[in-house]
Amino acid sequence: MKGGVWRVAMLGLAVAAATLVFLGVEITQLAAEDRTAFTRGLTICGIGLLAVWFVFSRLSRHFGDLERLADRLSGGRSRIDLEPWAGGSGGEVGRLAAAASGLTRGGEQIVADGPLANGPLGHGPLGGGRMDRAVRAALVLTDDPLLIIDELGRVERLNPAAARLLEVEEGADIGKTLLRDDLARAIERARGGGTPVSAVLRRTEEGELSARLVDLGLNSGVMLSFPARGMANGAGLTAKRALTLRPAQPAAPLGDDEPLAALPFVALWVATAGVEPDGGPVIAVGTVRLAGSRIFPTVSLALLIDPIDPVPEEATARHGIGTAMVAGERPFAAVWPAIQDALHNCIAVGIGIEQALAALARSAALAGVADPALPQGLDLGVLAAALDPALAGASPDRLAAAFGLSRHPRNGPQGEALAVAELAAALFTRLTERGVLTQGQARALVAGRVVAGASGQAS
Repeated sequence: MKGGVWRVAMLGLAVAAATLVFLGVEITQLAAEDRTAFTRGLTICGIGLLAVWFVFSRLSRHFGDLERLADRLSGGRSRIDLEPWAGGSGGEVGRLAAAASGLTRGGEQIVADGPLANGPLGHGPLGGGRMDRAVRAALVLTDDPLLIIDELGRVERLNPAAARLLEVEEGADIGKTLLRDDLARAIERARGGGTPVSAVLRRTEEGELSARLVDLGLNSGVMLSFPARGMANGAGLTAKRALTLRPAQPAAPLGDDEPLAALPFVALWVATAGVEPDGGPVIAVGTVRLAGSRIFPTVSLALLIDPIDPVPEEATARHGIGTAMVAGERPFAAVWPAIQDALHNCIAVGIGIEQALAALARSAALAGVADPALPQGLDLGVLAAALDPALAGASPDRLAAAFGLSRHPRNGPQGEALAVAELAAALFTRLTERGVLTQGQARALVAGRVVAGASGQAS
């Protein structure tokens, strides 16, 4: 935090102190014989030096507080702890720390100047009034690159250091700068632990960045900081480095008696390069996590995969992803660990989910993965048809309309997966209303209604 303002203030104080010392020397020479003038002059110089020392001590304390606050906001410690300011330190720094403390606790409401809105930062439980000003002040206070992204991966807020480092601006898609699979894994760890986590995030171009992440709560986004300390060249790690991926732990059993409202689900959307939906290599994967009917958009994954061979026009017409979009992306083998983490210990849901899982299994086998350990699947198309036989074989657009959902424009794997998640949430709500409360009851409902020609989720 001790940047340009600190240096200018210290330079000014040094000049003032040097001037007073010079005047003191001149007084001793010019007024040595006049004891009254001599005493008065030295007294004035002494008071001046005391004033300079007082100003210096106050500035040092002020900038020291700013330094500690910046460290804690940027995640420099094991947890973001701003409580020491709440109990005694006053002034602007104390008030800012108290407001930022509520922000970093993620989910605690702060009293705003007016009614709180209903959405992410600037539009929701953390938005508006005093909190919005506190967020902006926190971004300004730290010299480290710091930004906040919303649940769709758009940049909500950032400071100038982050804009320079990442070459992004407010409203930009962070996925165009940082690889989404790395970011999704880090966000999931932050959400699961409830404390800031460290991560190495790869750029879409060459290079990596050391980052700290903290989840701000449901539908409130994620804060990322890129601490300058310990980073190569003060801006991140620019050399290539192989990431050591932690193998997935054995999945806990998800029994038939488990209530749907508490089960971990993952909405899965897969696009293939085959002329038919059930053929060809996987070229895109999108996932969004759910807990029952609750959607967690921040815990999402969106990947494009280079199949090496051109994507047929028939496939592009089906899902909107062509050769130019996937050219230069990583191969399936390189992204498989991120896909595996996204699916780990969840039940995969989607329209024609078995086709999607089979497509992943084929691509995993071609990539040399011996045991892909894919999750169980629950077909939303079959569930919808079990509730309403008129929906047998319905398209995603028709299913969305049937459950009162607005179909989002086709905007890549993330948007498609979010649409699947919204359909799943609506279906689970409808199942609960019908008395279908457990996984076993839902699977029994599916087993009693086998639907032919369901629209394949492996697009």
